[in-house]
Amino acid sequence: MVRKPGSERKNARGATADSEKNKRSNHTASTIRPRGEISPQGVKRPTRPFPVVGIGASAGGLEAFSQLLKFLPEQINASLVLVQHLDPTYKSLLTELLSKATKIPVVEVTDGVRVLPGHVYVIPPNTNMTILKGVLYLTRRVEAAHKQSPIDIFLKSLAEDKKMAAIGVILSGTSVDGIEGLRAIKQEGGVTFAQDETTAKYYDLPRAAIHAGVADLVLSPPDIAKELVRLSQYPYVPYFVDEQRTEQFLPHSHLGKIFVLLKERTGADFSNYKHSTIRRRILRRMMVLRIAKLEDYVDYLRKNPSEPEKLFQEILIHVTGFFREPETFQALRTEIFPQLLRNRNPNDPIRVWIPGCSTGEEAYSLGISLTEFLDNSPVKPAIQIFATDINESVLGKAREGIYANASSVSIGRLRRFFAPSNGNYQINKSIRNMVVFAKQDVIADPPFSKMDLIMCRNVLIYLGPVLQKKLVPILHFALKPGGFLVLGNFESIGNFSRLFKTANFKQKIFAKRVTPAPPAVEFFPVRLEAREVKDTARPPVRPGQLYPTENEVLREADRVLLSKFSPASVIINSDMEIVQFRGHTSLFLEPSPGKASLNLLKMAKEGIMMELRSAVQKAKEEGVTVRREGIRILSNNRYVTLDMEVLPLKMGGCLLITFEEAMSKVPTGTRAKKVQSPNGEVQGKRQVVQLQQEISSARDYLQSIIEEKEAGIEELKAANEEIQSSNEELQSTNEELETAKEELQSTNEELTTVNEELQNRNIELAQANDDFNNLLTSVNIPIVILGSDLRIRRANAPAERLLNLLPTDIGRSFSDLKLNIDAPTLISDIAEVIDTVNPRDADIRDNLGHWWSNWIRPYRTADNRIEGVVISFIDIDRLKRVEEKLIADSENLERLVEERTNQLGDATRLSAIGETAAMVGHDLRNPLQAILNTLHLAKDKARSGTDTGLLGLLVTVQEQADYVNRIITDLQDYARPVKTTLVEVDAADLLNEVLSSFEIPATIKVITDIQPGTNIKADPSLLRRALTNIITNALQAMPDGGRLSIKVQRGEKTVQIKVIDSGEGVKPDVAAKIFNPLFTTRAKGTGLGLPIAKRLVEAHEGNIKLTSEPGKGTSILIELPLGHSRRGS
Repeated sequence: MVRKPGSERKNARGATADSEKNKRSNHTASTIRPRGEISPQGVKRPTRPFPVVGIGASAGGLEAFSQLLKFLPEQINASLVLVQHLDPTYKSLLTELLSKATKIPVVEVTDGVRVLPGHVYVIPPNTNMTILKGVLYLTRRVEAAHKQSPIDIFLKSLAEDKKMAAIGVILSGTSVDGIEGLRAIKQEGGVTFAQDETTAKYYDLPRAAIHAGVADLVLSPPDIAKELVRLSQYPYVPYFVDEQRTEQFLPHSHLGKIFVLLKERTGADFSNYKHSTIRRRILRRMMVLRIAKLEDYVDYLRKNPSEPEKLFQEILIHVTGFFREPETFQALRTEIFPQLLRNRNPNDPIRVWIPGCSTGEEAYSLGISLTEFLDNSPVKPAIQIFATDINESVLGKAREGIYANASSVSIGRLRRFFAPSNGNYQINKSIRNMVVFAKQDVIADPPFSKMDLIMCRNVLIYLGPVLQKKLVPILHFALKPGGFLVLGNFESIGNFSRLFKTANFKQKIFAKRVTPAPPAVEFFPVRLEAREVKDTARPPVRPGQLYPTENEVLREADRVLLSKFSPASVIINSDMEIVQFRGHTSLFLEPSPGKASLNLLKMAKEGIMMELRSAVQKAKEEGVTVRREGIRILSNNRYVTLDMEVLPLKMGGCLLITFEEAMSKVPTGTRAKKVQSPNGEVQGKRQVVQLQQEISSARDYLQSIIEEKEAGIEELKAANEEIQSSNEELQSTNEELETAKEELQSTNEELTTVNEELQNRNIELAQANDDFNNLLTSVNIPIVILGSDLRIRRANAPAERLLNLLPTDIGRSFSDLKLNIDAPTLISDIAEVIDTVNPRDADIRDNLGHWWSNWIRPYRTADNRIEGVVISFIDIDRLKRVEEKLIADSENLERLVEERTNQLGDATRLSAIGETAAMVGHDLRNPLQAILNTLHLAKDKARSGTDTGLLGLLVTVQEQADYVNRIITDLQDYARPVKTTLVEVDAADLLNEVLSSFEIPATIKVITDIQPGTNIKADPSLLRRALTNIITNALQAMPDGGRLSIKVQRGEKTVQIKVIDSGEGVKPDVAAKIFNPLFTTRAKGTGLGLPIAKRLVEAHEGNIKLTSEPGKGTSILIELPLGHSRRGS
């Protein structure tokens, strides 16, 4: 059962590891060390152990850290180091500001200062900081393609240096920084904090840490301070820095109880994990839970069902990241990926396995790297990545592919392979589709097979020896021939060099060796306890099989024959290392004294080495079987003659070497006779033949040695010529350097003079800068200075308040900001001022409606160059309000004058109408009446006669006389004051009476809905006149016929009379004037009908309203006060 308890054990100082290493040996110009700084070795080290608290913050961090300091005692047994995002171009005032908030000494870090308890250390601007052996080191920041992460850099180094004595805190801030640092601290057993949302002025920094799951406690700054005090006073603080004391505090006997509880609750057996890692995780949980004794924690584990799962997750801490150790990925691209594509069929996919994948960053990183590599490859096979982990909770996040922190990913990769998702980043679907995430116990479950590449980084270091010896053969089994294994920087293959050879030592990349007899691989959990052995004398029989099959019998026979009668032999690899022994080889081979080795030549007995070397060399070079006979060697104090044969094998460059003791080929009788020969002729000839063979072998061996030596001499000659050429170049370079040195000395003298001038200029510049700053702060006018690229160079406090600017906005483009003013043309106006050098003024309003006069003036340098603009905002709100009031008053006055003029004209006109009506009524009424009477008589006589034309003329005269009479009546009615005599009448009866007086055309349909019992107080004659005028107006609106609807309804306090026609209707502007006297829409009309009706209705304390819609008709509503109901009388 394996899962990475912690991800990468890289140098916790992150990207600055190499620079830190160089710095220890030789401080370069990039190191900041003030002249006269005391060496850290000169500082007395504190003897009492104490934790170091790394605090990261950005915008709003000063306020939060000040609150935290107020709740810390002066003599706290902890050191606090603040890493704040600071403007690299300005001097920091953090130290002075924080000193006012606490009595604890606050100092700005200088290179090489040792941290002490009861002190606060503040990072200077434009630097990255690390800690090593309790000493703080500074390096200047360099321009990078990706965003700087100073908080991560320090917290990673703090985790590596202080282990469990490291505490991480993230306070208010923007951007994303510190996530990887908090992960590293959790991995080493430290405690982590994040500020809560209610107290954080800017929540981006704490939110990212909380969402990433790397914050143990989310608290306010005062509560964080209380927890820091508690942690600094806890009884197990001394165990933070001493692994042996930690082992005493957490003995193995107690660990066994915890292992049993974990196995019962989670099914995971951690007994074979590295115990030092387990102890750190347990101690960390105790710190978080405020438990001081291990016995109490064991009891807490038993009583709280959720705690074993939390400890399980703690042990399998999810620490990973994108493109960890970029050098490893670079080695894969340049060395390994080309070999994977060599002679590969396009239909053969590249198969990769990543055990212990955690949240998937490494799997996606490898997928991205392979995709980028295949972009430039003519062969583009599919990519299959199998990423496994024992922890199901992290696999869900891995499948989603959504991450909060992608700071280690370049901008180009972010754009191509990631998509923004609610403030986070999600891996594109094309990469997600090539990765399969699955739950797997790499020790207990069967592995994948035929893998091209396995990335198993930082898994072995957390396993005990038993599990390590089990896992390496499993990885070897899973790889195909020629496959590669990648391990972490602190891992190795141990004693399994026969299974793997080194492909890249520095990046821990290994290639699979092909072994004739690979080690046995078991796929079930390893148990350390003794196993019960039952009936070992009899081989097991599979269920359902009572007797062995024929093939099994044959295989068993072959095994016996090979073991009993096969010649002594060995299999060697291309490095002359023996990978397998067959038969009894002790007659020919034996271990050599000294360091143990399986090298064939070192194990060869006396007399065989030269023959063996030449035969192996020939078999390698020519690929043929080489046989040597009659080799005489000394073995076990006697001479033995042997025959030897070297056979090349097809797999992996291995060779099979057989040894056989030579037997005499001379017949027995002849041999006896020859042996009995007194002169020993036969024995002498045999020795001569053997010596000749040895001489021939020695000659061949010496010849090969001579050839190798001659080749070496040629190479040495070539190397010597190159060295001589390089020496001449170095001499030439040395002369150039001498000349350059003289020039530099001269230049140095000039620079000294220039430096003195610059110092004087700097003093003057500082004075002018002070004057300018005081001017900006003293003037209560918002002022912003922009460069020619529209980036903010300066802004005073009033401008920050008006435009909602932050100190961190200095250097940002003005056009990228969302300002609190309504000025859509501001950017174009600024560009125009820069181009034309003509000032521009405009009146604008802010989001609160406040008026400002915006002045834009070109920024002129001393040599009259335009390098930007100066924008100022003058408060004109009071003037603007007065101006608007004056304009409104003037418009109101003009309107009143116009209305009064119109009213005066109407009054004059009405007065004239009244006088005219009186005159007409007095002077014309009587003659007009006489005419009408005469016309009646003439019409009657004409009706009885035969002259029809006369009758028509008389009818016309009568109609015109009636029209003139009606005009006179309307004028008199409108002109004379309305006097009402109110009586109680029934509105329904009155309306029926009015309708009966009309001769309604057949083309008009009348619909009535009259509610009875609608009594009102009214003057019947006046109200009858008003209704007559309204109905007449409705009938005249429908010359071609239509529908006339009349409704009478009773309300709570009024009676409503509604007259609706389906005529042409009128427009809204006409409807607004319809009740004005003398206004008419018809060619032949007085314009007094509806105005008279309105006066008559209002005389009854009623209301009249007209609504109309062109093409749909007109509706007139009359509301009259309700009288006594008949039902009530």
